[in-house]
Amino acid sequence: MSEQPGRPAHPVEQGRDPAGPPPGTPLGPPGPPPVERTGRRALWLGIVALLTSLFFYPLGLVLGVAALVIGIRARRRARTARGAAPGAVPGIVLGSVGLAFSALSVALTVFLWPELSGYQECLGASNTGADKTACKHEFYPKIEKKLDLPAGSMDKYGDLL
Repeated sequence: MSEQPGRPAHPVEQGRDPAGPPPGTPLGPPGPPPVERTGRRALWLGIVALLTSLFFYPLGLVLGVAALVIGIRARRRARTARGAAPGAVPGIVLGSVGLAFSALSVALTVFLWPELSGYQECLGASNTGADKTACKHEFYPKIEKKLDLPAGSMDKYGDLL
């Protein structure tokens, strides 16, 4: 409200643009538009999904799906705004690869669950190195047979379990 009696001052007379935001409205922080940030977010989620799919695959599943969803949404928004979403496509690709690795790990774990759980129980009950070796000799051939691997191949990569 103006301090002088009479009609209120016109916005242009007050020194502000009538098409701009009303006074007191906080402006957003300077930086890239939201579509660009969303594309970069998809890229980071895709990278983390790929890394976690190798070590902690349930989290890789979740992050892979999140990277896909956010990347696809960023691409759609960029297309409708006729802008760019840098990082969206690589985020979609990395999220897809991380999701595939995680899904493969989950499927392999479900398939080998009886053997893997028996092996872990055997290792938990073993007290000596000879007991641990006996666990390997008992369960490695079962895993090799179920996966149709050549005999003795688990001796090379079995420590990854």
